[in-house]
Amino acid sequence: MFDILVSKDLSEMSEEELDSSFIVHEDGVKNFLGRIPLGCIYATFLAGLYIEMEKIVGRAAKGLILNASKNRGKIAGNAIRRRYEKKFGKMDEEKARMIAKNMITIWGKCFGWGKIKCECGDSFRVIVKDSLEAIGFIKLKEKPSHPVCWMLLGYTWGLLEGLFAKKFRGEEIKCQATGDDACEFVFQTVE
Repeated sequence: MFDILVSKDLSEMSEEELDSSFIVHEDGVKNFLGRIPLGCIYATFLAGLYIEMEKIVGRAAKGLILNASKNRGKIAGNAIRRRYEKKFGKMDEEKARMIAKNMITIWGKCFGWGKIKCECGDSFRVIVKDSLEAIGFIKLKEKPSHPVCWMLLGYTWGLLEGLFAKKFRGEEIKCQATGDDACEFVFQTVE
């Protein structure tokens, strides 16, 4: 499974092909890469959680979720980098870019995080239609005044920092929950 993740561009694979390549279904449990348990969650539950957190701690809710997500993403990116380098040698930027794109593709097609498109150039741009986080706000008929895809922003940001072993700056510049056509994230390396 890991060799497939790091060996080729997976963006054109179907949901079924990706699922059969990376998700092990066993006794009602789904495991990513055969060992990381997955679970489904209602999008409205997640949005409701964010709304309640903001009522309690205000705008600090974003920082809490963003920071926790970024830390977990970085752990995942570092783990992939270490495993790759142990098996294949030093990971270059082209390989890190491909693996990041592959992970983001899997999040969309297998994890249900939204219809995700990834553009890799001078910056890393991720465009998500029906983001799990944004769609929850839409379903609850809540229209926030600010972007709300904090988990996806943070986890992607951390993943990139772990894979590239560099600092990044990340921002959600559009959000479907606030009325945009899609959510859009931009990540740039910090020099």
